[in-house]
Amino acid sequence: MTILELLLDYLPERYVDAIVNNMNDRSSLFNEASSFSAELMTLFDWHESREGYEFWDEVLECVLTNHKLPTIPITIEYSPSTTIVTKNFIYVMNAEDTKLNLAFDFNRNTLINMNEAKKEKIFAFLN
Repeated sequence: MTILELLLDYLPERYVDAIVNNMNDRSSLFNEASSFSAELMTLFDWHESREGYEFWDEVLECVLTNHKLPTIPITIEYSPSTTIVTKNFIYVMNAEDTKLNLAFDFNRNTLINMNEAKKEKIFAFLN
């Protein structure tokens, strides 16, 4: 049995996809498998994975104890300086392509009633 077949025996396909997406050398998936635990722990660095060490540790524990698997975390990648305006906040996601996310208190009525010069300064800052 290959490593890929072993993984698919124990995990739903979306979890196997997450494993594959974290691997540097995917060709090893076609090697002969030993045990599920050994393979999962050595296929990629859990600390460097998109999901994090705690997630993969929980996956392994759930498989070994036959418990419900944890939900795969969703990763959202924003274009540089994506701005989201809500009723009470302005969020600038991935500010200037730094992966830094900012949140500012915001009151829409205050902005609407503000003079044009102040509005221009705020909009210039957000851009």
